[in-house]
Amino acid sequence: MSQSQSNVEVEEFAFQAEINQLMSLIVNTFYSNKEIFLRELISNSSDALDKIRYLSLTDKTVLDSNPDLKIDIIPDVANKKLVIRDSGIGMTKSDLINNLGTIARSGTKNFMQAIKEGVEDISMIGQFGVGFYSSYLVSDKVTVVTKNNDDEQYIWESEAGGHFTVQRDVTGEPLGRGTKIILHMKEEQTDYLKERTIKDLVKKHSQFIQYPISLQITKEEEVDDDKETKKDDKDKSDAQVEEVDEDEEKKKDKKKKKVEKKEWEQLNKTKPLWLRNPKDITKEEYGAFYKSITNDFEDHLAVKHFSVEGQLEFRAVLFVPKRAPFDMFESKKKPNNIKLYVRRVFITDNCEDLIPEWLSFLKGIVDSEDLPLNISRETLQQNKILKVINKNITKKAIELFQEISENKEDFNKFYEAFSKNIKYGIHDDTTNRDKLAEFLRFHSTKSGLEMTSLKDYITRMKEGQEFIYFVCGESKKAVEESPFLENLKKKGLEVLLMSDPMDEYAMQQLKEFEGKKFKNITKEGLELATDEEEKKKQEELKKATEQLCTVIKDTLGEKVEKVATSQRLSSSPCVIVTGEFGWTANMERIMKAQALRNSGMGSYMTSKKTLEINPSHPIIIELRKKVEKDKSDKTVKDLVWLLFETALLTSGFNLDEPTTFASRIHRMIKLGLAIDETETEISDKTTGDEDIPALEEEGGDANEMEKVD
Repeated sequence: MSQSQSNVEVEEFAFQAEINQLMSLIVNTFYSNKEIFLRELISNSSDALDKIRYLSLTDKTVLDSNPDLKIDIIPDVANKKLVIRDSGIGMTKSDLINNLGTIARSGTKNFMQAIKEGVEDISMIGQFGVGFYSSYLVSDKVTVVTKNNDDEQYIWESEAGGHFTVQRDVTGEPLGRGTKIILHMKEEQTDYLKERTIKDLVKKHSQFIQYPISLQITKEEEVDDDKETKKDDKDKSDAQVEEVDEDEEKKKDKKKKKVEKKEWEQLNKTKPLWLRNPKDITKEEYGAFYKSITNDFEDHLAVKHFSVEGQLEFRAVLFVPKRAPFDMFESKKKPNNIKLYVRRVFITDNCEDLIPEWLSFLKGIVDSEDLPLNISRETLQQNKILKVINKNITKKAIELFQEISENKEDFNKFYEAFSKNIKYGIHDDTTNRDKLAEFLRFHSTKSGLEMTSLKDYITRMKEGQEFIYFVCGESKKAVEESPFLENLKKKGLEVLLMSDPMDEYAMQQLKEFEGKKFKNITKEGLELATDEEEKKKQEELKKATEQLCTVIKDTLGEKVEKVATSQRLSSSPCVIVTGEFGWTANMERIMKAQALRNSGMGSYMTSKKTLEINPSHPIIIELRKKVEKDKSDKTVKDLVWLLFETALLTSGFNLDEPTTFASRIHRMIKLGLAIDETETEISDKTTGDEDIPALEEEGGDANEMEKVD
C-alpha cells in the first residue's frame, strides 16, 4: 500500500554547536572562491564510490542495487536547483544524523580555529572533513536524498538555520543505492547552473576523478511539426482538388519545430594517464596528455613517468618542453608549472615548495596519496611530505636530463633552451651541484664550433695539469681574443670560454669537478712556469723590471693595487687582473647593469686591480730603457696612462673617464700626422688633469714617442 510523503514522520534535530557556528560563518561571510563547493561535493561522491567498490572486492552482491559506478550533475535552471548524484555507498539514517550534523568532529573545531587565526582560504575546508558544508556558499537550502544497502531511502534537509530534518523517502525516485544532493541556489549564484561554468569547474578541479562525471545538457533539435501536418491533411481533403506546384507541396510537408532534448555528456574523458603502466603508454598518448594539461602547440622534448612507494606514495609525470617560456625568469610569474593532485583531485598549480625554482620550466602533474585532501596553501608550505616530494622530483628530473644527454641532437635543443636553469641549479642547489655540472657545455680554445663537456675537457688535459682553466667575458668573440689566453694557448693548455652572465654566478659556487679545481685566468695567482729554467728566466725578467714597476705604480697611484710581471702574456704589453676574491671584470660589468642593484655592495665587492706587464714586449722594453735613463720622463707617464686605460678595455673593464682616454688617442693621432698645435690648445684638451702632463712638443721628444709607438 502506497504512502504519501506528507504522512511520513519528520524528525527534527539541532546542529551540534560548532557545526552551527561553521554554517553561520559560511552563510554570512563573503568568500570570493565559492566555486570550490563543486569540487568538495564531487570529491565526497568519489569517496563514496571508492567505499562501495572496496566492499565489492569481497562481496560482489553489494553492487546489485546499482551496478554502474558514476557521478551525475543535473542543472535545473527553471527551478534554480543543482543536483549532484552518485551511485556510491549511500548513508543509513544514523549516518545522516551523525555525519551531517550532530556528532562533533575535531575537524570542525580546527577549521574554526584556523579561520579565527586569519586564514582566509575557504578552499581548505575539505582538509577538516567538513567539505559538505561548503554547499551553503552558493545555496540557501540543501536536500540530501540517500539510500544505503542496509537501510531505507531517507531525506535530509536544512536551510542552515540551526536545525535539520530527516524523514523516510516514500514518494521520491528510487536511487537503488547512492546519494543525491539538491542545492537550492541563492539568487546571485545561479551562474553555477550554466553548462559552461560547470564544465569549466569540473575540468579545473575534477577532470581526473576515476569515475565518469556526466552533465545533463539541453540541446535544441528540429523535428517535424505533427500538428501542422495534420491540419494540412484536413485542409487538403475539404478543399477542391487543385493543381499544386510540386516544390510548394514539399515545403508544406517539411514544416519543422524546435524542441529541447536532454542528453548526457561525460566531462572527464581525459583519463589519469599517470595511473597506468608507463610501458603501456605510447609516445602519441604522452603527447596528447602533455598538450591537454599545458595548452602547448608543440610536442614535448622528453618525459619522465614514475611512482614512489613506501612510507610516502605519489605518482608523477614530468615533461621537458621543447622551448623555454618567454617569462621563465620573470619575478611575478607562477613559481612552477606542476599541477598538484591529491587522489586525482586538483589542489593547486601554484605550490612554491613542490619543486626548486631552477626547475620551474618543467611541466606535468604530481598525484599524492598521502597529502590531506584539499590541503590549504598555508599548510602546504609547512608539510614535510612536500619536502620529500620535492627531493624525489629533483632526483628524477636529473635522471631525465641524463636520458636526454644520450641523444646529442635532443640535448643540444635542451641545452640551448634551459642552460641558464642548469647553471642556476649549480648556484642554488648544493646537494645536486656535482651532478648538474655534468650537463654543462662550453666552447673552448680546442673545441672549435662544438661545445665540450667538463668530462671531455678532463680527458684532454695535459700531463701534470692541475687546473681546469676558464675565462668569462661579454661575448664569445671577446673571450676568444682575450689577451689572458696568449701564453696558455702557446703552451697548448685548453681554456673554457664562457660568455653567459649565468656562468659567473655558477662558477662562484662550482669550485671543482672530479677532483680538478677551476682556475679563472683573469684573476691573480696564475702560475704557468713548469721547469726550473723557465722559472729562473721569469725571476731575471722580474728583477730587470722592478724599477719600471715602481714608476708605473707611482704614476697610477690608487688606480691599481700593485704592478707585477706577467706569466700569461706573450703578444700584449699589459693586462689588468683582479684579486683572488671579489668580482672579476665581467662580474663587475654585470652588477653595474642591474637596474635595482644595491649601490653600496660595489664598494666592498669590487676587486683590487693588478697591472701585469709583459717584460718581453718591445713597448715595455723601451719604457724600461727610458725609465733607467730618466725616471721623471714626462713621456713615460703619458704612455703609462695610455697603456693602463687600453689594458682596462682589453681586460673587460669600463673606463671611468672615456673622454680623457679619447683625448690621449687624439693627441697620438695628431702626433702621427705631424699636426702642430700650440701648447695652450693642447693644455685646453687636458684641462683638470694635473697628474697627466701634456706631451712635449720638442722634436726630440716627438721622435722618442714615434720610436716607442
